[in-house]
Amino acid sequence: MILTRYILKEHIAPFLAALFVTTFLFVINFLVEVLDKVLSKGIPASIVLEIFALNVIWMIGLAVPMSVLAATLMTFGRLSADMEIRAMQAAGISPLSLMRPVLVFAALLSVMLIVFNNWLLPEANYRSAMLMQSISRKKPHAMIDEGKLMNQFPGIQLWVSRIDNQSAELYGIKIFEIGNNYPRIITADSASMEYVDMGATLMLHLKSGENHFVDPKDPDRYFRIRFANQDFAIQNIDNRFERTDRKSRGSREMPIEDMLEVVEETRAEKKKLFSETESDIWRNAERLAIVLKNDTLLPETLRQKEILPDPARHKTALDITLREEREILRLAERMEMRRENLAKREALYRTEIHKKISTAVACIIFALIGAPLGIIARKGGIGPGTVYSLGFFAVYWICLIGGENLAARLIIPPALSMWACNILIGTIGLFLTWRVARR
Repeated sequence: MILTRYILKEHIAPFLAALFVTTFLFVINFLVEVLDKVLSKGIPASIVLEIFALNVIWMIGLAVPMSVLAATLMTFGRLSADMEIRAMQAAGISPLSLMRPVLVFAALLSVMLIVFNNWLLPEANYRSAMLMQSISRKKPHAMIDEGKLMNQFPGIQLWVSRIDNQSAELYGIKIFEIGNNYPRIITADSASMEYVDMGATLMLHLKSGENHFVDPKDPDRYFRIRFANQDFAIQNIDNRFERTDRKSRGSREMPIEDMLEVVEETRAEKKKLFSETESDIWRNAERLAIVLKNDTLLPETLRQKEILPDPARHKTALDITLREEREILRLAERMEMRRENLAKREALYRTEIHKKISTAVACIIFALIGAPLGIIARKGGIGPGTVYSLGFFAVYWICLIGGENLAARLIIPPALSMWACNILIGTIGLFLTWRVARR
């Protein structure tokens, strides 16, 4: 019991220090990227503090696993460098006994982080998104970034290649209207902005561009219309700061139980899609079979003989067959497109479910690899611990982001995308622990 208290005492102080340093680094990056835009809008200090508090929550969620790794490396590195590990081994205490308190501490952190990721983090993400949307309505042009797709405006996505901060002139504009079944795409070389309707509407004065859209009544007809000047109105904009709210939430703004409901709904939609489309395709195929069977006016007794069919009727049958085949192909392509979209939606939510749990379990994984690595390295202090932890966490985060992208493209299953790095690092940690135990 005395040894357990001693290990935990040596471990908790570095953990708190690493947590403070890591969170501070995230805060500095956040201040540079976000608060500069917010402060330029004249938002009250209380709102700025609320934005900061809401975003600190996701910073802590990322900082905790990284701090566990840094603290474990520093603790066991210091014990190994001061020959305390060797002295304890000489007294008959195995390295596994020394690692047990740290692993138990990491397991408790994992449980707390699962609850944190499932309840506090989604709510903070939702409130932060609503707050930033309210701010973006006050001065939308201040929230427009170069080379980023903007989603602040309902039913509209905006892309701007370059912004003149002095004149607020936009260059290389692409506007995607996504409210309809067939979206419209507008491109323009440049645009200026002004508020109309007492600040309720943002008017974009587009110059030298094109409209691209599909005829909703006939999807096979595609239009491309050029223009020298065109106005595009973005409605429901207000240059006064007012809080907004929305009922729908994204995958990162929902707890696991709500995301499981979305997954079940998506699976039900896929089954319904298959049943409905399959009946339509077979109905068209049956009509096509009837046309092919009645390709000639000859009696049934003469159809087996080599008699040329009536040319006019044969041509009519071929035309009908071609139209029916095109309709069947169009139905199949439409079904496949909808099926793929539903599959990507399901993968998105399943990935987020596994991510909430796997990032929390990473506390145990990092403790498992940090302890034997610290013993082998025999270097204590914040320097080596920070270097090692940054290296491992960078690899972990790259694998996590890469796994998300692969799962979103339906290349690998969501579970594998989020747990592969835990399995890899955990296997390395078990191997290092086995090596240390044998010494």
